[in-house]
Amino acid sequence: MAAFGVEQDDVTYAVMIDCYGRVGNVDMALRLYDRSRTEKWQLGAVTFTTIIKIYGTSGNFNGCLTVFEEMKALGVKPNLVCYNTLLDAMGRANRPWQVKSIYQQLLSSGLTPG
Repeated sequence: MAAFGVEQDDVTYAVMIDCYGRVGNVDMALRLYDRSRTEKWQLGAVTFTTIIKIYGTSGNFNGCLTVFEEMKALGVKPNLVCYNTLLDAMGRANRPWQVKSIYQQLLSSGLTPG
């Protein structure tokens, strides 16, 4: 991109995190996510959902919850896909109390369960 005079911005990096996560390059997605926290990039719900899915797939269920809480602390509103991804991870983690809590948050956010 630099060769064409195009500077990367937060949106570019967010898309890169999402793409790396979706194609299975977990290390690169997580490296960019760590960098995003250091450099305070503005990430959206889709990017956070990708990271939650990566952590859930790898069995890092506490990581899922941490990312979800970071997301909310940054003022990013979870969408239905994010809630569903987190519910799936907590279900696989055999944490029914967290499933219930997340489900209640989903309802209180005004979203309709899918």
